[in-house]
Amino acid sequence: MKKLFRNIHLWLSLPLGILISIICLSGAALVFERDITQALQHKLYHVTPPAKDVKALPPADLIENIRKQVSDSLHLTALQLSHNPEEAAFASFHETGKKRLSINPYTGETLGWTKSYPFFQTMRKLHRWLMDPPASKGEKSVGKVIVGVTTLLMIFILISGLVIWIPRTRKALKNRLGVSCTKGWRRFWYDTHVALGFYATLFLLVMALTGLTWSFGWYRTAAYSLFGENPSASVHRVDKGKEKTRKDEVKITWKDAQVSAPQSMKGWFYAFHTGSWGGTLTQILYFLAALIGGALPLSGYYLWWKRKFH
Repeated sequence: MKKLFRNIHLWLSLPLGILISIICLSGAALVFERDITQALQHKLYHVTPPAKDVKALPPADLIENIRKQVSDSLHLTALQLSHNPEEAAFASFHETGKKRLSINPYTGETLGWTKSYPFFQTMRKLHRWLMDPPASKGEKSVGKVIVGVTTLLMIFILISGLVIWIPRTRKALKNRLGVSCTKGWRRFWYDTHVALGFYATLFLLVMALTGLTWSFGWYRTAAYSLFGENPSASVHRVDKGKEKTRKDEVKITWKDAQVSAPQSMKGWFYAFHTGSWGGTLTQILYFLAALIGGALPLSGYYLWWKRKFH
């Protein structure tokens, strides 16, 4: 049985190893993107509540305030709210792409436009699409499909590697949990591959299983349904009664605006994909696991080369 899994592990890893390294290492670079971005743009992401008993404005009122403060040429598509009283609300527009407008949820005052940094933009394109993003949201591209298929097959690589790792004796277990630094480079890289691979497997499996929701619509639907939620259940429309009184007056098509909260299933999958679900500690663990995931194929290539040609 182990021979079968060893062959699966080898013959999937050889053609996909470099792609897995790229996906994992670029993913590691994105683990702290949100924290770094928010720290550098603190005034856009954080607000001071006026008083403990003061509540945030309802979504319809926020949208009305936004309408008065932005150009009529912009078309509002979504409003993101937070249950953290010290976090700002954000409006997305069809014309502005990833750039969002920060809003004080208590006053409706616009605070400015968020921006992403070129380094993180490049890492995201590499991580999700291999620098080949789809022409528009929801569409496919060659890069997106390759990343999705590679991630799917990575699950089989990880599971087969775990089966191969299972030791037969207690002594073998001890050897497979540690890294020897005194028995030569070949043994060092073997121990690194085996031991660090074991420690990182659970994290890498979680990243792969959650990451697939961004690659395949059918997988996303199945995953959300598994937890009892329709993919669109976490989003609700703005009051349609007010829509009728406004759609002829303004060019902001807020009749189609969606209001979302971070408790949505997409938010939970994002949290488990990036490690943000447990705060800084889990993010550090995810970061280390992603680095290990990027290094495993390289050490695997080295071991295969040594065994094959030496």
